[in-house]
Amino acid sequence: MSVVNYQCPNCSAGLSFDSKTQKMVCEFCDSSFTVEELEKIKEQELREAAEEKSGHWEGFSPEQWQEGDMAGMKVWNCPSCGAELIAEETTGAMKCPYCDNPMVMPEQFDGLYRPDFVIPFKKSKKDALETLKKHYLNKPLLPRVFKEENHLEEVKGMYVPFWLYDLKASGRFTYEGIHTRIYEDSKYRYTENSIFHITRKGSMEFQKIPVDGSEKIDDTMMESIEPFAYEEMEPFQLSYLSGYAADKYDMEPDELTDRVHTRVKSSMQEMFLETVKGYDEVRTKQADMRISEKGDVKYGLFPVWFLNTRWNGQQYTFLMNGQTGRMTGDLPVGRDLLVQYWLKRHIPLTLILTAGAVILRLLGVM
Repeated sequence: MSVVNYQCPNCSAGLSFDSKTQKMVCEFCDSSFTVEELEKIKEQELREAAEEKSGHWEGFSPEQWQEGDMAGMKVWNCPSCGAELIAEETTGAMKCPYCDNPMVMPEQFDGLYRPDFVIPFKKSKKDALETLKKHYLNKPLLPRVFKEENHLEEVKGMYVPFWLYDLKASGRFTYEGIHTRIYEDSKYRYTENSIFHITRKGSMEFQKIPVDGSEKIDDTMMESIEPFAYEEMEPFQLSYLSGYAADKYDMEPDELTDRVHTRVKSSMQEMFLETVKGYDEVRTKQADMRISEKGDVKYGLFPVWFLNTRWNGQQYTFLMNGQTGRMTGDLPVGRDLLVQYWLKRHIPLTLILTAGAVILRLLGVM
């Protein structure tokens, strides 16, 4: 399997895309190049390489693997140290674990797999670590020992595959709006409810609804680090992937139709409901929505930092938007802290003891 290695034209060390300068940089000689400059150099290298005989290391043969051993996997050759690496078949970019050389697999993005857009990383690994520390702050239920003893097992920047859908939808909604008036006289207190019938209808056009195309990534977590700033999308170039991991989609656009429609309907319901104002209470009585069956769809790679840590035998994963810095992730909750926090916020301990004693007396226990 062919691999693209972006090497420094000055010292031949591996180049990585720098999220701060938005250039390809060399950590050894401090040279930097624009994406456009390197693409021209890489095109020339690929033309020269095509004229030479290529192949696997002598003695290696895919037939040596037993049937089923390579299911869902592929073998890649590091162009820097020659190591043969096994990775998931959707892997599009990675770092060699032996020489730390950035590797990009161009055939993973050929033809139907070639993205239309890429959003370059804006946040660095250091930014991700600092954001995680801030994520721990002001969490009264987070055990202190978790902050002190947990150790990050992996911090990885990855380009995640996203499908971007354009859809048109229309809807008709009926609501019940309620005005409440409370008044009283010398004897009674009155509550008067005035009920109004409200109708809303119209059409909406949605552009670039993002849905991740990776089956193994948690969809809820991915949605929680949105939105991405589309104005910073760039036409896809392989060089943006250098120094990061990258995945290609393993779910086709048609497989994700239900998720797209669910997001559209949820957005429509929220936006139409926001137009019903001036009532003390609003109840949705009926919602009829129709979505165009076919629409335009584009393919993009978006930047995400994955941070994994293990504590008390359990894995905790945090995701950070590599463009905006928005972070999400579950944290452990200390049981003792939960009880103390609830009692402190809601019910004084003396009141609980008093109420318990009264109930026991009524039951004849005391």
